[in-house]
Order: sequence, then structure tokens, then C-alpha cells
Amino acid sequence: MTSEEQARLTKAAVVVVLQASQEGRLTTREDVLQALVSGGIIRQAEDQGDSDDARRRLAGEEAFAALAGILAEHPSLASFQGLSGQTVYHCPDLLSRTYARILDRKSSPPVLMAEEIRANSRDYPRPVPVELFEASPFELPPEEIEHTLRSMAADPQYQDITFTTTASGAVYLFSALYLERGYAAFLAQRAESLAMNP
Repeated sequence: MTSEEQARLTKAAVVVVLQASQEGRLTTREDVLQALVSGGIIRQAEDQGDSDDARRRLAGEEAFAALAGILAEHPSLASFQGLSGQTVYHCPDLLSRTYARILDRKSSPPVLMAEEIRANSRDYPRPVPVELFEASPFELPPEEIEHTLRSMAADPQYQDITFTTTASGAVYLFSALYLERGYAAFLAQRAESLAMNP
């Protein structure tokens, strides 16, 4: 691949990831390749067996291999291993790392909820109101939240996820790995009273 071809491929690949990030989507290397083929940047060979097709197929394979380095090394892009095991790409200027991880985990509500609860308990430290997961960017229906919490309670990998209830009946979730029950109850009551008395 010539340096001119490499530059053209880089520019086109970055545009694909930027556009996906603007639309609130993550992108895999396969997604980028498909977009480049659809856009005519990379020519896909038909299986006719002639030497031109073989050269195009080789060029496509070379471009696919080059994409990994292009996407990983470009300063405007970030990546992480998604829940599917594939590397996913996004533009942090348009789609923050936190939001990108939430998007990736939306297909698995137990993982999504557990990671958010644990992060809040560990990093801030604070419990989170159960209603948090109904709001954007999570947008889980109440029935799904209830079902997910029930399934998490029966799953050993989520045994640290628990809850406290405030005097008014509001439910707050926290990780027992990072917050003691008494402190979580105090923080939940405090958060509720601050919300009621701004």
C-alpha cells in the first residue's frame, strides 16, 4: 500500500468513526471496512478467479489489516474491548468514554447496572437511586430494571450489589464492596433530603 493510499484510507476510516460517534454509535473494524467498501474506498472482489480480482482481494485484505493500526494509533480516536470481545472505536470529543461504555453494555442490563453501581460506590462514593436507570443514557423500562435486579440477586457475580431504602421509601443501590450499609443508608438519606430542600 502506497503512502497516498494509506493517507486516503486513514482519512476515510476516521470519517466513518467520527460519523458513527456523532450518531451516538460505536464502530468495529468490520463496520469501518464495510462502510469503506460501500463508499467505494476499498473495492471488493467478486469471485471470478482472474488476476484483477485476486489483486483487489489482496488489496482489501491489506486494507483490513492496516485498519487495525490506523484506528488504534489515530489521536482523534479511542478504543476499548467491548462486551462482545471485539474492539470498538469512538471519538472521545463527540462520545465520551463513559457514554461509549454505557452504549456497549446496553445489550446486557445486569453488566450495565452492576458497573454503574460499582463505579458510583467506588469513585464518588455514593449509592444511586434506582430511577437513575430509567433516565438517559440508560433508558431501561421499570419492568426491565426490576427483572434485572431480581436476576442479579440470584447470580453470585453480583452478590455485592444491594440496596437501602430511605425513610420516604426511595430505593438506592450500592456495592457492598465499596460502601458499608450504614454509610450507604446515610448517603442515600442525605441525597434525598438535599433533593427535597435545594
